[in-house]
Amino acid sequence: MSKEKSQLKEVSDMAKNIWLAGLGAYGRAFDEAQERYEQASKETPRLFTELVEKGRNLESQARTAIDDVASKGKGTATSLEERISKVRANLGFGGVSSEDFERLEKKVDALAKKVNSLSAAPKKAPAKRAAASKAATAE
Repeated sequence: MSKEKSQLKEVSDMAKNIWLAGLGAYGRAFDEAQERYEQASKETPRLFTELVEKGRNLESQARTAIDDVASKGKGTATSLEERISKVRANLGFGGVSSEDFERLEKKVDALAKKVNSLSAAPKKAPAKRAAASKAATAE
């Protein structure tokens, strides 16, 4: 064999070996993936069961916490209403309802408007009356 033919055979053998190594790597990766898939398939029901159990525990804890907060909120609202009732009773408003307070508030607002309008009126008229009353007392 000539030198060129032997080099061509070496290159050809090397190319074939590279191709076979790549094919072998693919086969090995496929086999490992297949093994991991089978292992995961076996463990999946157990993992799923564990996750479901953890979910149940967390749900139970959350419900308990929500119930605790809700019951404390109701107790706070009740005690707040009781405090307001005590303050009303101490101020002499024991039997006064919120509608009564609203009516009183409207009346106070109306009176405040009247007072403001009277205080904004010109003061010349009362000054003339005062001068007239001074003249009448002087006579």
